[in-house]
Amino acid sequence: MFHCRVLVPLLLSTALLPLDTHAAASLLVDDAGITDAGHCQLESWVRHTKAGLHGTAVPACTLAGTEWSLGLNRAPATPGIAWAAGAKRVLIAQDQRRWGLALSAGLGGSRHLPGTDWNLNVPLTLGLDAQDRVQLHLNLGLARENGIGGHTDGIGLQIALQGRWSLLAEVAHYAARDRGMQVGLRRVLWPGASLDLFGGRQRSSGQGHWVTLGFNIAAPP
Repeated sequence: MFHCRVLVPLLLSTALLPLDTHAAASLLVDDAGITDAGHCQLESWVRHTKAGLHGTAVPACTLAGTEWSLGLNRAPATPGIAWAAGAKRVLIAQDQRRWGLALSAGLGGSRHLPGTDWNLNVPLTLGLDAQDRVQLHLNLGLARENGIGGHTDGIGLQIALQGRWSLLAEVAHYAARDRGMQVGLRRVLWPGASLDLFGGRQRSSGQGHWVTLGFNIAAPP
């Protein structure tokens, strides 16, 4: 199928990059949507921090009403390749009303630390205008990251601008109460493909300030 022929080469090429993950796509805050039923997508990004070049590749497919994902990642100072598996299901579809609700769960680790990280998250998306050109994304959940467990939350604003551009701004708190924030632009290249450019910072981690370039592609419905 077309989407498999596209995703496999992209995944293999992107997975060779040094990687680091915190959320879906190059975003910190998840939305309440999933890939169309029976279709796949690839979310990938590279992030430059003072520690070096990080990157992420997360292919996902929707089967039986649930989006299943498997990400591969590798950080400059971390030996081996880490992984993150996830499942996400829409509880209330946004196309039925002005808001949508979903539930996601994930498990992550590496060859040296298998299954040490996990997360549960409830994304809520609100359409703030009649055309859904302004959307608010809210996240609330629980997670264990690097041996530390706690609550997680996030808020993101997405505003459709003229043409194919969107403005995005986000703030997220992680299990260790570390905070990340970023602002940037998304450009739709063609239906099902987009490019992200973000500048951000993480308050109390080794990443400090960063610049992220993301590329997302999905098979057309």
